[in-house]
Amino acid sequence: MADHIHYGDLSGALGGAGEDREAYTGSNIHVPSDADIVSGAADDMARARQQHEEAVRAFEQKRSQREMAVPTGDAQVKAKLREFGEPACIFGEGPYERRDRLRTIMAGRTAPTLDAKRQESTGDEDLFYTEGVEELLEARVKIAEWSLPRANQRLVKERRQRLDEDPVEHEERIDRFCMFLQKSMVAEVSQVGDERPLTQGKFSPDAQLFCTSSWSGFVKLWKTPSCDPVLTIRGHEDRCNSIAWHPQCKGTPPFEGNTVRLASASADSRINLWSLSDSQPVNVLEGHEDRVNRIAFHPMGEHLISTSHDMSWRLWDVNTTTELLLQDGHSRPVYGVSVHPDGSLVATSDLGGVVRVWDLRSGKTVMPLAAHGKQVMAVDFHPRGTVLATASDDHSVRIWDLRKRRCTHNLLLHNKLISEVSFEKGEGRLMLTSSYDGTVKICSTTDWKVVKVLIGHEGRVMGADHIPAAVGGHHYIGSVAFDRTLKFWSTQGKAEPPVDATAFMT
Repeated sequence: MADHIHYGDLSGALGGAGEDREAYTGSNIHVPSDADIVSGAADDMARARQQHEEAVRAFEQKRSQREMAVPTGDAQVKAKLREFGEPACIFGEGPYERRDRLRTIMAGRTAPTLDAKRQESTGDEDLFYTEGVEELLEARVKIAEWSLPRANQRLVKERRQRLDEDPVEHEERIDRFCMFLQKSMVAEVSQVGDERPLTQGKFSPDAQLFCTSSWSGFVKLWKTPSCDPVLTIRGHEDRCNSIAWHPQCKGTPPFEGNTVRLASASADSRINLWSLSDSQPVNVLEGHEDRVNRIAFHPMGEHLISTSHDMSWRLWDVNTTTELLLQDGHSRPVYGVSVHPDGSLVATSDLGGVVRVWDLRSGKTVMPLAAHGKQVMAVDFHPRGTVLATASDDHSVRIWDLRKRRCTHNLLLHNKLISEVSFEKGEGRLMLTSSYDGTVKICSTTDWKVVKVLIGHEGRVMGADHIPAAVGGHHYIGSVAFDRTLKFWSTQGKAEPPVDATAFMT
């Protein structure tokens, strides 16, 4: 038993002289000294610092893994794993898991030497790249020569508009146009397009035709604005997922010659090029290992871009049907695609929620955009080239400022998957979205507010498109849906009132 038992508060006793504290520290009650207190605080700070450093290290490792170039093809992934001395296959592991395992291994092996490589700039043994063909170099040079003058013209036009037009008057003019659409835009024509659900619908460049694709594999042309059937083609044996008009296509059937006027992509991994002069394709583009999701012509008209479930997008020469580029970089199936108005950039999206902007002249990823929580189904560049819109399964559309390299607006427009987003051709005053909630919405690009909701389809709306130019001053929108119907929406035969900014302001 202890000789002394102390009761009560010791604060008063410990607040005295130093010898009193020493007396108590030698008793049966432990009283921490100042050194113990300082030492404990230092240990806590060191522990917190270590946890922070570990969290930062884990974050940097994940970011480096996302930015790392990892091969997409399963055979290439297995070969790369063997190079690292790792098993090519693990029981129960699929292609996605195998690629993620390779990404982790490559990040772990390269992380310690990244700084040394940057400083010494020696060796590139761990870099993965695919050597391009000579035709790809020629295509890049041709695209650069075509895009640079147009980029300059676009910038000159933009500067001139800023000087000549008051921003307030410009916004009021667009608001007036939106008010006109809000009052007059209604469903004008509805037509059963196929025996199976429609997948996409696009107006021709001169707005004389509307093309639809369907699960049955048929490609059909419809007269604008009467919606009368003009031509039916048995495009594919499997589902036809996407169609794209050649940028120089004009006129209506009957067509003559073997000039490529239309392209269609299918779940059978093939892309057909059509002259529309007969029922047979001019050429067939083959190379994808899985279904082709979306296609788009380059504005120059000599190249075609396709996205696929094989986690790649490809660049094709339309004239020679040569596959110029097989581009890896996405870790999930690639879906949406859009080409910049200048022809310099291309944006692709995948089912993992990542959007990448690529420079066609160099082949580099200039802007990875990762903000959506679910798969991104569609992307589109604004006609002015400074804005990119991305539509996702998370029910939102994000607006990206390409100059600031960040998302400026997050628009929750629908309550289900958004299947399509597109800007109005020309001025880009409107943005159009279609959704699985059965609606098509028109938004103003000045404040990104909904101008008009188009309701009429009984099923999921698979796609919608603006008319490239007003027909007789009237404005049209075409939409296709899972209910097998296509609809033309117009301004009730009313032409847009003449622009009179002064009268509007008064």
